[in-house]
Amino acid sequence: MDERFVPLFAFASNVEFFGTFPECRSFVQKNIRLGEIVELAGGRGFAVVLGVGLLEFATNLSLLLSRFSAEGPFTHVVLAGICGAYPGRSLNIGDVVRVDSERIGDLGVAERDGSFTPWHKVCNAASSQDLSNSVQVYESSPLRYVPAWLERLRAVSGLTVNCCTGTAAMAAERVQNFDVDVESMEGAACFSVCRAFGMPCFEVRAVSNLATTRDKSTWRIDDALKALNSLVNGL
Repeated sequence: MDERFVPLFAFASNVEFFGTFPECRSFVQKNIRLGEIVELAGGRGFAVVLGVGLLEFATNLSLLLSRFSAEGPFTHVVLAGICGAYPGRSLNIGDVVRVDSERIGDLGVAERDGSFTPWHKVCNAASSQDLSNSVQVYESSPLRYVPAWLERLRAVSGLTVNCCTGTAAMAAERVQNFDVDVESMEGAACFSVCRAFGMPCFEVRAVSNLATTRDKSTWRIDDALKALNSLVNGL
């Protein structure tokens, strides 16, 4: 680990935390409480679990960052976890990617015919004013020098959702509306909160499934977490 960079690995769930850092089972007997920071062995930084979904993750990350000044024990946040990859985006289960931008995928309205209209399109249809800023893109805010291990990862765009994709039609609609590669439930929250606090942040995800017709028999969560574990063990 480069001594200039001390990451706080932020996870949505204990499953992702212990899957990435299984050695922590030796001194963390039960699930860690939301917002409780754990120091990682070998000078690899720190880890925390903040909860699943936009609201819980944003709330707990805000509370955590409000307790630390710019001279805190970590220099940046790395949101780490698993994700679904949309079909046709040249991603395979087990791939580890760096998500550089996020959009919120289910903020909008359901139309009478059952289709979905993203909120920025609703705004543009309702006003003749320039509403280009309503197409909110949340981006990572990196350190001045990107750590080499992060720089080597493939960069992708992500969609943050409250409701995970469950049909092929929904997957196609989301890709068409937002032109994104992967789906998760916390990315935009992390980017937005970290930017508000002036905290550099990155997002790293391992693909555990395809975001299409829901079929849990095809999910490979353990394989995805092993891929994350291999990555961080090389730091």
